[in-house]
Amino acid sequence: MTEKISLPMTCKLLKINLLLGIISLFTFCGITEAKEPISAPAEQGAIHSPRIITKSRRSKNFDLLKLVKEAIKISERRYLVANEHSPWQIYHGMNAFRRDFKIEKDGEVVRAIDWISKTNPQFRDLPWFEKTVHGGRAHKYTVPYHFEGHPNQSLALMVMSNLPTDFEFKVDNGTITIADIIHNAKMDIDPREELTWTLWFLTHYVDTEETWTTRLGETWSIEKLVGDQVKTKVTKSACGGSHNLYSLAVSRNNHLRDGGQLRGVWVQADQKLKRYMMAARSLQRRDGSFPTHYFRGYGSPKSFSEQISSSGHMMEWLMVAASDRQMEDEWIERGIYYLAKKLIDNRDQSAECGPLYHAVSALNIYRDRINGVAWPDPNIQPTTSVQQEEVVEKESKTEAIPRSLPQTGNEKKIPRLAIRPKADQFQFPVTKKMDEKKISKKNETEPESVAEQSTQGKLAIGIDTPEAEAEKKVEILAAPENDTPLK
Repeated sequence: MTEKISLPMTCKLLKINLLLGIISLFTFCGITEAKEPISAPAEQGAIHSPRIITKSRRSKNFDLLKLVKEAIKISERRYLVANEHSPWQIYHGMNAFRRDFKIEKDGEVVRAIDWISKTNPQFRDLPWFEKTVHGGRAHKYTVPYHFEGHPNQSLALMVMSNLPTDFEFKVDNGTITIADIIHNAKMDIDPREELTWTLWFLTHYVDTEETWTTRLGETWSIEKLVGDQVKTKVTKSACGGSHNLYSLAVSRNNHLRDGGQLRGVWVQADQKLKRYMMAARSLQRRDGSFPTHYFRGYGSPKSFSEQISSSGHMMEWLMVAASDRQMEDEWIERGIYYLAKKLIDNRDQSAECGPLYHAVSALNIYRDRINGVAWPDPNIQPTTSVQQEEVVEKESKTEAIPRSLPQTGNEKKIPRLAIRPKADQFQFPVTKKMDEKKISKKNETEPESVAEQSTQGKLAIGIDTPEAEAEKKVEILAAPENDTPLK
């Protein structure tokens, strides 16, 4: 007797058969995932094993790096003059160009650090360095823009020169060393003073675990100095708080480099830096510049110095605060591009020392970090002399005009020429206003007199003087005499 199949059962069997047919069809067409064969016929070639491809960093922005190097080379021809420009101005130049910073002395170019350390220079009949009960120090504040504006500012600005602790300076009654100045700085800590530059200087040489007792009987350490700067209000600090953030960033970096961890006050410092990096990014203008009044709001910069002042200070601290990954962020590169272009386009314009050299410092730190050097290590001293580096540059024909001194010794004036910037094909979109800004033509007129250059701390140097005018004395502003607010 044949078993009858009910209608529901027939539907189920049809569905199953249909499903099996679809699966067979997909398999035949190769839609299902095929197993990788263990081996393959020789005529088909070898089948390579799957590789894990790691995500690599983006390649360097060589267009931006080229522009940065050009801006640095142009700016280094703005020579200051020994015994005319003040220690405050020359220290800022050393912050930007480190041991390579050169000044004009009796018609020749000399390294500033050699002249300062070996000749016991005087400014306004006062020595640059002096012995103290606790060791030695750079000359303290007298009037604005002469010596220090803040305790230990001089040595903070020399940190990028990475001088060893046994490095000597001649003084009126012998010599003092960096170690002497370190000891004096530790003894002289006064919480009533702004301690930004004291931390900036001491963190380069003093271990974060070390503690000491000051002449006032107080116990201090790098951690305590960091805590002081964490509590310091940025908007009430010098230069819009950029130096406060710079000192915290350098301290954190040195702490991590020496094997320290982000705990306690170091976490607070790191968090403060990250908060203000976000704030800086939100305040950045489309052209890469930053507000004239830093974190307090916007302004309308008029002169070249005003255009690079806040942006130079901001990018300088950002260059030491940013991580390796952040160094390639579009907004960071845009800020660097803005500074480099301004320095190139305004090569013939007068500039104040503070804005100029902090802007150049930002570019130099950017260049170093992109090339794998984050910040100087006091335990590692350079082995290549400046003279050898210049020979290498000259032989590689990376510079059209030699930087080295004349070999005959008969030349009286230094050629103040520089490479003209070429039309760049930079990747960032440039605003119409920036496009219309053309590179300055050669200045064929006499430079303004010192009296006509009203801005304090300004230096006026014609770096693109025509050949017919090359032998004329280029007027340079000496240090200001009257009291003005410190920058």
